[in-house]
Amino acid sequence: MQESEPFCLDVDGEPDLTPDIKKRNRMIGYVAAFLTVFTLGTTEIFASWYSTQMGGTPLEAGLAFGVFGLVYMFSPAIGGRLSDRKGRKKTLLLSTGGYIIVIILFLLPYVSPWQLIGIRALEGFVFGFVAPTIEGMVSELETESEVATLGNFSTSWSASMILPPMVIAYLSGAYGDTSGIFVVLGVEILALMIVAGFLQGYKRKPITSSSNVGILPSPIPAQVEKVSKTSPLFIASYLSVMLWGVVSTIVLGLFPSYILLLSDLGYPFAAEDFGSLLLVWNLARTLTFIVIARLSGERMKQAIIAGAILSALSGFLLFIFIDIGVFTIAMILSGIAVGFNYLGALYLVVSATDIEKGGHAGLVESMGGVGLFLGPIAGGWLMQIGLTLPFLMWSLLGVVILVLIVLLLRRDGKQN
Repeated sequence: MQESEPFCLDVDGEPDLTPDIKKRNRMIGYVAAFLTVFTLGTTEIFASWYSTQMGGTPLEAGLAFGVFGLVYMFSPAIGGRLSDRKGRKKTLLLSTGGYIIVIILFLLPYVSPWQLIGIRALEGFVFGFVAPTIEGMVSELETESEVATLGNFSTSWSASMILPPMVIAYLSGAYGDTSGIFVVLGVEILALMIVAGFLQGYKRKPITSSSNVGILPSPIPAQVEKVSKTSPLFIASYLSVMLWGVVSTIVLGLFPSYILLLSDLGYPFAAEDFGSLLLVWNLARTLTFIVIARLSGERMKQAIIAGAILSALSGFLLFIFIDIGVFTIAMILSGIAVGFNYLGALYLVVSATDIEKGGHAGLVESMGGVGLFLGPIAGGWLMQIGLTLPFLMWSLLGVVILVLIVLLLRRDGKQN
C-alpha cells in the first residue's frame, strides 16, 4: 500500500504538500544557501583582513577568523533541533533576519580587533541556524535521492565561495575597506525577501488526528533513528567533517599569508597567485560536489575514506615542496578531498533519520565547527614556529583520521 504524504501546509486543515511545492522549496533552499554562504565567505575574509589593516596582531587576525568555528561547534546542534520543532520557514526567517543585524554591526565605527572578533562570534551563532535548517528541509522533501539533494545544497554554497575573494579585492581597492559589507547586506536582504515571499511553510502531520485520512501511523523507532548518534558510522562521519573544517580553514585563512610570506623571503610569488590558487581549490571542490551528487548513497563510506587519503597527500605536498605547479596540484587534490569529506559525512548522518533531519544535520555542522576552530588557531600557532608546519599538521591529521575511519567502518560492518 502506498504511504501517505507525511507533510502538509503549515496551516491547520490545509492539504498535503504537492510535488511542485516540494520542488520550489528545495530550489529556494539552494538559492538561500548560495546567497548566505556568499555573505559568510565575504565576512570571514573581511574580518581577518580588516583586523590586520587596522593594526591588529596575527593572533587577533586568526581569532577573527577562527572564533566563528568556536561558536559553530554548538550553534548548529541548537539550530537544527529548533528547525525540527518550530519549522523550516520560521527558523530561516529568524536566522536570516538575525544575520542582517550581524552584518550591520560590521559597519559600526571601528574600535579594536576584539570588536570584529565579537561580531564573528555572533555570526557563528546565527549561521548555525541556517545550514542545518536548509539541509534538513531539502533532504526530507526528497528522501528517494538524498545524495542528490544534499549534493545540490553543497554545490550551491561551494559555488558561492568562488566569488568573495574577488569581491573583497576589487571593492576594497575601488570603493573603500567596508564596501564589500554593503554588498552582502543587500544580498542578505534579498535572501530574506525570497524566503519570506516564496518559501512555503509546512509541517509534519501529527501522529494522531480526528481523521485517519492521509495521516501516517505512529513511526516505529527504526523510522525515527536508524543509527545511533554514537555509532561507529557516525563517529567516522564526525571525524571526516572535522577534517574538512581543518583543511578548509588552513587553505582559506593561512595559505594566503603563506604565499605572501614566501614572496617576502624572495620566492617568485605575488598576491595574485594565492587568488588564483584559491579559485582552483574552490572549483575543484564544487565540481566534486556535482560528481558525488550523482553517486549512490552506498558509495559515501568510500567517499570519506578517499577524502582522508587525498587530504593527507595534499598536505604532504604543501609541506615538502615550494613550487607553483605543486601548489596547483595540491589545491586540486585538497578541493576534491574536502568535497568527499563533507558531503559523504553529511549524507551518512542525515540519511540515518526520517523525522529529525535538522538535528542530525546540526550534529554534522557542529563537528565541522571543531575543525573550523582548530585549523586557524592551531595552524596559526604552528606557523609562528615554522612556515610549513600547518601543512604537516594537516597531513598527519589526515593519516590519523584515515586509520580511524577505516577501523570504525570495519566495526560498523561487523555490527550490521
